[in-house]
Amino acid sequence: MDLMQILKDGLSDSPFSDSLGDRSQYIGASDVAGCPRKAVLTKLDAPEHDLGTLIKFARGHLTELMLIAGLKKHSKSLPKWKHQYEAKSKMRKHIKAHLDFLFTSKNVLAVLEVKSVDGIPADPYEGWVQQVHMQMGLVKEEYPDKAVKGAIFAIDLNQGEARLFNGYQYDGQIYEGLLQKAESIWTALNDQANPNYDTEKGPLCAWCHYRPDCPAYKADETIPEMPFEKELNEYRGLKEQGKMLEAEIKKLKAFLKSGIKNANPDDKKVRVGEEEIKIGIWKRSSINSQKLQTEYPDVYEDCLKTASYEVLRV
Repeated sequence: MDLMQILKDGLSDSPFSDSLGDRSQYIGASDVAGCPRKAVLTKLDAPEHDLGTLIKFARGHLTELMLIAGLKKHSKSLPKWKHQYEAKSKMRKHIKAHLDFLFTSKNVLAVLEVKSVDGIPADPYEGWVQQVHMQMGLVKEEYPDKAVKGAIFAIDLNQGEARLFNGYQYDGQIYEGLLQKAESIWTALNDQANPNYDTEKGPLCAWCHYRPDCPAYKADETIPEMPFEKELNEYRGLKEQGKMLEAEIKKLKAFLKSGIKNANPDDKKVRVGEEEIKIGIWKRSSINSQKLQTEYPDVYEDCLKTASYEVLRV
């Protein structure tokens, strides 16, 4: 019994594995939020989704269902809302978007894009923001007399965390730029005689199915280039913060231990507000590997175990 294949087949046939129709027949908000070349090639020759991708689709669907359950419970106090609302461009029928949620009131329409993630970023990714702006623009086309705003709700099911990125407003200039990008993708999709697709480098290039022959990167490079500048700088900054935090923690630990020993040298415990803190004694047994190797080399070699692990070197 191959449970992996059973799970994959089940997810492939589920209603949330691909609920957006034939995506080769239109340009969606997620297309303009990413690389044009990837958008075109995905529509022309979509790669088969592996198990990991199907699980992520299912996770996203589950996240939306969780939010729907809460919205239904508070339906009396909330504006009317629609799930998976399809917003279309009036003038360009090949451009549309499927909104996770659309909230409607008398004078205001609100777009909510839900993201199921592994780790919530400090700031929303640029692609997320572009996607919401595209969605708001399409809604504005349908309802020109109403104010349109948007938000991004990022949810990490593994960590049990959620964060709302709010305050986005319809911007005609941004929307026009995204429409031009959508038209460019549509033209490239329907003009295979001239397959020169625009490219956009981004952090997700490393996971792109079409990365190996992408013209944005050198074909003969021995070490692949990746546009991780922002992430690398954040990593370095956080590592430095971690070092400073470790130093501060060490100083505070020494202060607390010294205070406890002075205030209660016998029991080594004190009360701080409603909390009790104390100094405990832990014992650890270890083997003198140098002595073992010198005096009992055969035993040392017999018991020696080598393990490998990954290390990031910057």
